[in-house]
Amino acid sequence: MTDFSFPEKPNYNFTKEQTLERKKLLKNKVEHIKFKDLKNTNELIEAYSKSSFQARKIGEGAKLYKKELNRGTTIIWSLAGSIFSAGLRELVIDSVRKNLVDCLVCTGALFEQDMLEALGYNHYVQTEEIEDKTLQNLLIDRIYDHLLDEIELQHVDETYKKIAKQMDSGNYSSREFMEYCGKWLSNVKDANDSVILAAYEMNVPIFIPAINDCSIGIGLAMNQSEVKNGISIDSIKDLREIAKMKDLCGDSGIVIVGGGVPKNYSQDSVVMAEMLGYKVKKHRFGIQISTADPRDGGLSGSTLKEAISWGKNDEDMDEVMIWGEASVYFPLLISYISDLKRSNKKELNKHINTNLPEEN
Repeated sequence: MTDFSFPEKPNYNFTKEQTLERKKLLKNKVEHIKFKDLKNTNELIEAYSKSSFQARKIGEGAKLYKKELNRGTTIIWSLAGSIFSAGLRELVIDSVRKNLVDCLVCTGALFEQDMLEALGYNHYVQTEEIEDKTLQNLLIDRIYDHLLDEIELQHVDETYKKIAKQMDSGNYSSREFMEYCGKWLSNVKDANDSVILAAYEMNVPIFIPAINDCSIGIGLAMNQSEVKNGISIDSIKDLREIAKMKDLCGDSGIVIVGGGVPKNYSQDSVVMAEMLGYKVKKHRFGIQISTADPRDGGLSGSTLKEAISWGKNDEDMDEVMIWGEASVYFPLLISYISDLKRSNKKELNKHINTNLPEEN
């Protein structure tokens, strides 16, 4: 019988002084930006589109996104960086539920942050300078200017281990595992809302190409060390499924926040699909928000036009490259489309399977 309850939180003993210091540091929680916070920005975005530099880019990107939503293009988000812990998690939840995105390709760290808050915990604003070695002794982790409780993060590891332990043995894609996590969370009475849950309810697939590099991977490894024939993540099955997703979605475009593995994976879905025998269209538009520089030849800073040469993006692709930090620019981008009523619901998760394409 499946146990739909969170595991017990790990327990540590601290001195009285450490307990007081932890309480002081983990006090002011990061407040998430919500759709209701995005009112009355349309005139600003319109003005931006007629100005210069990055203001014009955000205006052009917002208008392009709106145009493609209205024409029914499948929207793939590629998300990297610590944007959930930084305050954009609920913005993503709202966007999924508002049918503004059809597929998520993300780093695994985002879903340790998402699960941490599903458990009822928070990320916290760092209000004073403190040495990192002191934070380590207090079991507090730092992400630039905000903090999280390492004990709560270990609770995330334990939660993913518990979920894995209740699954039938076998090899799963990251999408299948995240879909099961959403189903499991939908039955947990005391779970907070989450991106995982919203994606499950809206049949939006979540792909995590580097799933081992986060709390999910730790939880799965812990399960394998304790359970004979514990589940495994099949990265090649993942590749086949994202190729199938690209075949299903028809016209598609990508919205990239950050870069890294999710950026390449979402673009490379076209090449994967072609090599597996699908007849697919290349991505017709792309919007990227990043501070990465293209001049070092790295993936994160590479232009979307560069990927045209690789056969990933359409030669006539509409491209907007926004040079800026995501916690500022991504809410502005979404604000312009937050009131849009999109009628067509893709529900790609209902239709993805790993059967190879039939011969034509």
